[in-house]
Amino acid sequence: MAAVETEKSISLKLMVLKEQSKVVFAEARKDFVDVLFSFLTLPLGTILRLVRKESKLQPLEVASLSLICQSVENLPKGCLRTDTCEEMLLRPRN
Repeated sequence: MAAVETEKSISLKLMVLKEQSKVVFAEARKDFVDVLFSFLTLPLGTILRLVRKESKLQPLEVASLSLICQSVENLPKGCLRTDTCEEMLLRPRN
């Protein structure tokens, strides 16, 4: 019996400033946001936090990963279920 494959899609709306090649606004469903947040639970999130904190050089930015961390730090209270959820995203235990 052959396996049936189904395609899944993710809806993502972006507002882009083409002249500056910058995204100013993004709208997505919870599934997509969960995937982005899951990147922070990888050791990369811990490495990024430590390097940003301990770097003697100019502030270190690791592309979009830095922006995801900043977004979680700037989320208003109540967007995540508990403070522990935020803690898990910003300071995961490996």
